[in-house]
Amino acid sequence: MNELLLKSPEEMAGLQFSCSCGKNHSIDIKGVRIGSNILSDISDSLKDFEKGTLLFIADRNTYEAGGREVESILSQDFKLEKVIFSNPHLHPDEEALGQLQGAVNSTIKAIVVVGSGTLNDLARYLSHETKIPYIVVCTAPSMDGYASMVSPLITKGVKVTYDAVYPYSIIADLSIMKEAPFNMLHAGLGDIVGKYSALADWKIANILHGEYYCEITAQLVEKAVQQCVDSASGIMARNPESIRSIIEGLILSGMCIGMTGSSRPASGEEHLLSHTWEMLGLIRKQETHLHGNQVGIGTEIILHIYQHLLTLDIDKVYADGKFRSFTREKWEQNIKNLFGNVASQIIQKKAPYINFTAAKREKAAQHIVKKWDELKTNVFLTMPTPISYCKMMEQAGSKLTPLDLKLDRESFRLSLLTAKEIRQRFGVMQILEDLGILEETVERITDFYYS
Repeated sequence: MNELLLKSPEEMAGLQFSCSCGKNHSIDIKGVRIGSNILSDISDSLKDFEKGTLLFIADRNTYEAGGREVESILSQDFKLEKVIFSNPHLHPDEEALGQLQGAVNSTIKAIVVVGSGTLNDLARYLSHETKIPYIVVCTAPSMDGYASMVSPLITKGVKVTYDAVYPYSIIADLSIMKEAPFNMLHAGLGDIVGKYSALADWKIANILHGEYYCEITAQLVEKAVQQCVDSASGIMARNPESIRSIIEGLILSGMCIGMTGSSRPASGEEHLLSHTWEMLGLIRKQETHLHGNQVGIGTEIILHIYQHLLTLDIDKVYADGKFRSFTREKWEQNIKNLFGNVASQIIQKKAPYINFTAAKREKAAQHIVKKWDELKTNVFLTMPTPISYCKMMEQAGSKLTPLDLKLDRESFRLSLLTAKEIRQRFGVMQILEDLGILEETVERITDFYYS
């Protein structure tokens, strides 16, 4: 199976194989094209949809970046229904999705979206909902959702990940993407290095709870991360090969989500922090950073937590028995204090998955103690140090820190305490809670940044 690690994203499109993990993996993408000045290749991608109408989606920025040229190419052979979003701060919410749903009619044979994160998430979900294939023209190497099969959307103020579909085809034009704003280039790097944390959470869940884990998929994501880290220093020079490395890594990461049928290989606690900060921005009507930039910030925080875990005397932690003082009342209050009116939705969805009884909490803590050495060897010791991570990000020109979130101290602290509650997924923060040391660890991290 090692030959799979040598394949490019273009070569992996359409791949099907039986894996040692027991699953039959498939990547149901018709084609991936990466290169400079290749927008005209979209005509080949649309040959199966001749004599049909296309739904063309962009926003005012992506229309200028490449959408105008794509529209000109498409207009030669197709009728177009167009949705060009004018909102400079578009969110993947009910309003935006409703606008796209209203543009769909029985004549539309394919969807063409020119854009990156939000636009792609919306188009992918629309494609899943309508069964109309979609093609994405990438305008920035800013996130790993291009080849994904899930769409994170905002529903009633809460970030929810929905099942969706692979794109029919991906066109990644390096000549367009290398000119993207630097914060978008850094967002792509941030999204990819977040896989350090995501893969660690996935392995933790496998060790502690026997959750499905695919070694070959993990290796593919590790390859994507290393490829991007090795190219990070070329970002500020807009080096085309650095941009190629990042978009290849991002596409490969997205493919791995589809291979496993879960976002596990690509999304962990660092993503939940980003989603939480985005939700806070919507609730408080404040602007937030791009998702990938926030993932990069979240990853730095998670690496501090792993460094702290390596210093713990686990027998003493268990003997202290702080996990026995956990209460549902305090758990709910933290969520309410941070999320306000949307807290009830989060509590209702997450409460069934939390151990509130003393017996269950004792059992969970004992199990972690039993597995501690395995966790240290296979997870904790494999993580980069925060210092090495920050040095790499600075070399790439990305100097964002948690303080750039512009959260007051208490909101920052509560976000670290409660971000894990927006998903039913086990990760490193749950380990801390199950051991009864989540609050003190979060206080330690908060002091590090806010002292």
